[in-house]
Amino acid sequence: MSFVGVICGLKSEAQTVERSVGSPKTRIGISGANAQRAEDCARKFCEEGASAIISVGISGGLDPALVPGDFVIGEATITQSGSAFGSDRALLNAVKAHYAKQRYALQEETGSAPVFGNLFGADEIIESAQKKATLFEQHGAIAVDMESHGAARAAAHFGLPFIAIRAIADPADRALPMAALNAVAPDGSTRIFATLGAATRDPKQFPLLMKLGADSAAATKTLRRDLGPLFLRFFLSLDL
Repeated sequence: MSFVGVICGLKSEAQTVERSVGSPKTRIGISGANAQRAEDCARKFCEEGASAIISVGISGGLDPALVPGDFVIGEATITQSGSAFGSDRALLNAVKAHYAKQRYALQEETGSAPVFGNLFGADEIIESAQKKATLFEQHGAIAVDMESHGAARAAAHFGLPFIAIRAIADPADRALPMAALNAVAPDGSTRIFATLGAATRDPKQFPLLMKLGADSAAATKTLRRDLGPLFLRFFLSLDL
């Protein structure tokens, strides 16, 4: 049976996809927030017969207008080298059709429709507000993550549809806590004890980590809310 290959950076993101979508029409790969691992995983899905590749997860905001919990749909994913991978037009139209139909419900019950724009694919952590501001100014991207461009490269190589779906955690004006910069293990798990140990050596990190946790929870809540209905639309668009 054909399927959609879903690439996540974190185990927690993969669990959100599993709980929200819960379909045998998906297979999920975890990159550990690494573009090359994301590309390798996506290539494997493509070789095994995937109908599309979808990048899903939380991300950092680059556009100052975005706040934690905002939902972002990547129209294209761009890289430092200048490469640009456009999202599949049919999948983008499926998203727009869903929210056009649900506009009244969104306004009354669940908040705003998604923001469409370009994403920036980073090969290293964008930890400071200054770096975020520079990327926004130079590339016009509204959000940044560390695996969408790897997944997009694989999809482009095989000629398969691709789209990136993100929810904002840390906004553009907020730096990441230093204690969190090595928090993600290669398997996508969180190095909890190492992160807490780093914060213990610098206690002023604790409030920053708590804020990041709250922002990430807001982003995860958005993904839980919207992924299920969106994937149903994708399945119809892909005739799965």
